[in-house]
This record gives sequence, C-alpha cells and structure tokens, in this order.
Amino acid sequence: MAHSVVCVIGAGPCGLTTVKNLVQAGVTDIICHEAQREPGGLWAYSADPQRASVYDAAHTISSKHLSQFRDFPMPEAYPDFPSHRQVLAYMRAYADRFGLDRHIRFGSRVTRARRGVDGGWVIEGENEAGPFRDTADHLIVCSGHHRAAALPQNTEGFNGHRIHSAAFRTTDAYRGKRVLVVGGGNSACDIAAALGRVADHVSLSMRSPQYIIPKLMFGRPVDTQYAKLQRLPAFVRRLFVSLGLRLTVGPYRKYGLAEPQASPVGMHPTLNSDILEQFRHGRVKPRPDVTGAQGQTVRFADGSAARFDAIVHATGYRIDFPFFEDGFCDWADALELPLYLKILPQDVDALYFVGLIQPIGCIWALADRQAELVAEKIAGRWSPPADLAGHIREENARDRRRFVRSRRHAIEVDFHEYKREIGKAIGRARPRLQAGHRVAGS
Repeated sequence: MAHSVVCVIGAGPCGLTTVKNLVQAGVTDIICHEAQREPGGLWAYSADPQRASVYDAAHTISSKHLSQFRDFPMPEAYPDFPSHRQVLAYMRAYADRFGLDRHIRFGSRVTRARRGVDGGWVIEGENEAGPFRDTADHLIVCSGHHRAAALPQNTEGFNGHRIHSAAFRTTDAYRGKRVLVVGGGNSACDIAAALGRVADHVSLSMRSPQYIIPKLMFGRPVDTQYAKLQRLPAFVRRLFVSLGLRLTVGPYRKYGLAEPQASPVGMHPTLNSDILEQFRHGRVKPRPDVTGAQGQTVRFADGSAARFDAIVHATGYRIDFPFFEDGFCDWADALELPLYLKILPQDVDALYFVGLIQPIGCIWALADRQAELVAEKIAGRWSPPADLAGHIREENARDRRRFVRSRRHAIEVDFHEYKREIGKAIGRARPRLQAGHRVAGS
C-alpha cells in the first residue's frame, strides 16, 4: 500500500468510525479536524443555541441494538432508546477503546478545502494556535447534514419568538405560552410532545401527511421488528408494515391527521409514541400547513388562524459544505445526489462522503460500513466500478421508484437493503485481502 495522507472533517459518530476503520485498514497518516473540543458531534450537548447540538431531552430514535457499532456493543444496562448523555458516553468509550483521539485535532475548524495543483487536497482553517494549512491525498467529509437550518419564509411576518429547532434546548422558556411547532419529522414531534406538558397551548403544523409510527410495536422496538421481516419479499414487507400500523395506530384521522398516500416504506417515517397520545389527550392540536403570519397571528391552509407567542420551526436542514468553494458539491436543493453508494462523487477523485445518508434507522451504524469501504479503497484493496456514472444513474432511478421524490428523500436509504449493498461491495475486496494483506487489528 502506497503511503497516503488522509484528512477527515468531523469527529462526530461518523468521523470516529471513519478514523477507526482507516486505522484498522493499515492507514496511519490521518488528520481529523473537529471544531469542538470533544468528540460526539451533535450528541455533545451544549446549552449554547449557536452551537449544533441535540436538545436536552433527546434520545435515540433507533433502538440500542441497531444503533451500535458492529464491533463495539452498547452496554447491556442501556435502555432500548439511550439518552444523548448515554450516546455521548458510548462515543467517548469507542474513541478510547480504539485510541482515536491521537488522530483528532480538537478545536480545529476547517474553513476551506480545495484541490491542490498536484491533484491532492489543501485544507485550511483555524485552531487555538491560529490559522493552519494542511495537505492530504484523500479527503473524507464526515460533517453531517444537520448543519444549515432551513427556515421557511411563510412566517417572516411573525413578531413573536421564532427559532429553528437547531436552537431549541429545553422547554423552560415556553411554560405557560402558546406555541406553534412547524414540521412533521422526528424533531417536530419530539419537541411538540415535550412542550405539550408545559405550554398553555401547542399546535403542530404539518405541510404534508406523515407516517407517525410508535417506537414500540407489539412490545418490542419497531426497528427490530422490521429487521425480522428482511427475509421476506419487499411487497410482503410492505403489507406487514401497513397491517402492523393499522393494528397498533389505527386510522390517522382519529388523531386529527391526514392519511399519507405513499407506502409507509416509501417515505421517511416519524418514530414517536408520545405525540400520538398528546393528540388524543388534546395537549397538542394538529394543524395543516402555514400560509402566512402577521404580528402574532398565524394563518393555516384550512382557512383557520390562531395567536401564538412563539414558533419553533423543525423544518429540517439543507445539505451544506461551507468549506467548499461556491458551486462545488452544491446539493442544497438537489432531489438526488451524484454519488455512488451515497459515498463517491462521479467526477472528483480522492473525495468521499461518510454519513451523508438518511436511513430509516441509525446513521452511524451504516457509516461504519461506508467507512470500511472507503478505507479499503484508500488501502488499495477495492476499486469502484469503471462505469461510475452509470451506476449512479441506476441507483438514483431505483430510489426514485422506491421513495417519495423530495429534497428530504434525496439521501434516503433503507437501512437493511443499504447495509447489504455496502456489504456486497466490501466483499469484493476480501479475496485480495486474504491473498496476503492483513488489516491492522484483525
């Protein structure tokens, strides 16, 4: 294996597993830049609303057994859905177990990454000592896609307290208030359910119908139940999921919600048991899409209007890489990405994205496999298909048939199918590995 210098941006869960896989593949010259002073990314809770962080009551959406790295199980004492504090402790233990901190520069923010004249990468940024400039042969982006908050314009006329969920931390400031939460995803429902216990009134506005699925189904985490269906044909899995929802949730109209028209496995679901109860108890009122706001009055698509003290927009994020020059990997409004396996660009060598996926399940458990594939390529034991552009077209065409076509689903993957797909690609590197290459730590 030729000596290579590898730069990794980000030491959240995806960055940590990337560094670990590189080390185990025999890659030793690794520089990982992390803007914060500790690993964990979003899971390193901070009360500072300017810093990207989970909110104080956050737990995992995927269950413990499907949220752990394959060679580092979560403690048995952890609950089915660990808290953000437990996740951070697990990530720190993972970094300690594999000695990852020696490759990470904490408090090191990358401000620019560009191609050098020799075809490599030039990485610039700032740390406590001042500006820095590094060069690398390979660049792996692990900075995630929960960075640039998407704040809609239809509430710009609102003159109350208005924030994006990225800045939401606790319910304290909303006690006794009238609050509108906008969005239909996991963050929106989590926040609305939490506010329903302290606010005077909470409304939840959804632009389009969503599948809200309990985190437990028939007494077990719903993702482990879905995992049991993987040996069945796809149409049978869809039938089981639809039937299970009908038995455990019933018609969504009973909760005051519109019925989704797409298949429950064809769009990203919201996993939340609490919000359904909050609807039925009257603590949270479902509302249709917002059409406008003036003063403290918000208007909705059904012609109704109501007064609110605050709006929390849980309206997602745009894909954004501020360290790249304008126009380079600019996918903020893309409906599909030009990436092979959601990892490799078709026209840029030595650039990789790990964790740029939105699975129905845990991101970093899949990033672990993505990172393994990237490490095998950098180590010279795996090569992408010759017709990379053709494979990307096929993948995007398949995903258009499988998922709802929207920005939200541009990076959507099915957890189990994608895991198998990555595994097949990695498997093609194994014969060469057995021919004399030994992976460090194996």
